[in-house]
Amino acid sequence: MRDFAAIERAGLAERVEMVGEGVGSCRHLHMAGGKVLVERLEARDESTMALTYAMTEPGPMPLDHYVATLQVRGDEHTCQVVFTADYEPRGITEEKANRMLSNVYRALVNTARTDLGLA
Repeated sequence: MRDFAAIERAGLAERVEMVGEGVGSCRHLHMAGGKVLVERLEARDESTMALTYAMTEPGPMPLDHYVATLQVRGDEHTCQVVFTADYEPRGITEEKANRMLSNVYRALVNTARTDLGLA
């Protein structure tokens, strides 16, 4: 989950282009129809297993001011992935935005499970 470029394996975009490395790097998600969503890695804390990123160009996503944190909690036997996000829906209800983001987060967790041989 610490790999900011891993979103490419989740199949959420036709192509992912990384610009830079580490905090401050950006991932450009090239979506169907030619739109590009850009997200910047804001922080990564190995000690708390947390990663924070912000959407700088929403592309097709109907969200403004999106900032999310993903954190892995647990021990060597079990873990929990916690996503928190602050955003403003644009042209859709908050319920629809929550459903959309839940699907994205589920795809990311499923990709991690596959990477770990758990799926």
